[in-house]
Amino acid sequence: MSLRRICQTIGTTFLLTASQAAFADSTRQQWLTLTGDVELDAKDSVSAHLILRSQPDSLDLGQRFIRLGYRHDLADDVSLSLSYAHVTTEVSGGSDKVQHRLAQAIAFPLVRDVDARIQLEEVLGVSGSDDVGLRFRPRVRLRHGLDQAGNIELQLSDEMIFALNDTDFGQISGLTANRAGAAVHFDIGKHFGIMPGYTWQLVNRSGAPVRHDHILGLTLEAHY
Repeated sequence: MSLRRICQTIGTTFLLTASQAAFADSTRQQWLTLTGDVELDAKDSVSAHLILRSQPDSLDLGQRFIRLGYRHDLADDVSLSLSYAHVTTEVSGGSDKVQHRLAQAIAFPLVRDVDARIQLEEVLGVSGSDDVGLRFRPRVRLRHGLDQAGNIELQLSDEMIFALNDTDFGQISGLTANRAGAAVHFDIGKHFGIMPGYTWQLVNRSGAPVRHDHILGLTLEAHY
């Protein structure tokens, strides 16, 4: 697939998202991500993430992720990864909801500047339920350097989230969400990075209109 075709596909996705958004509810959110990774050797690394997401149309904390991960690099920029996330959702006037997420993923290049990730995720431990929710999360991403030194990079991405089964904690099979994002990554010295960005998220809700979220994001990174 040519880079031109990839860009056309991404553009079409944005247009379809825009047409659906005209009939959807809208929210504004802020997401902050703190991430760090440590190389164990030439092919293996471990990572930790703290992700804070605001309530819709508010600066109050809505959701907190604590994620630990392991990655093994294969040949030709292909990598395998495993992760565990402890997710807490704030509930106004009630007990917070907790869930656990396990994920397995493979990342690989498609064409120059474009890579893909295919991820299978299991959601379990939801309060009051013994069900396990299965989710499929494919993502495609364009990464393009903006300076000769390679310290500034434009990233465009699109991720779809599909629920693969119904659960008694509210998961319904089908397309759950689509996230189309744009961000600029800045290297700060050898070990640190910062990436501000914007994500347009479409959320399918059972029995309610499609919701679209305007998300301002900021990622702070440390690499060792």
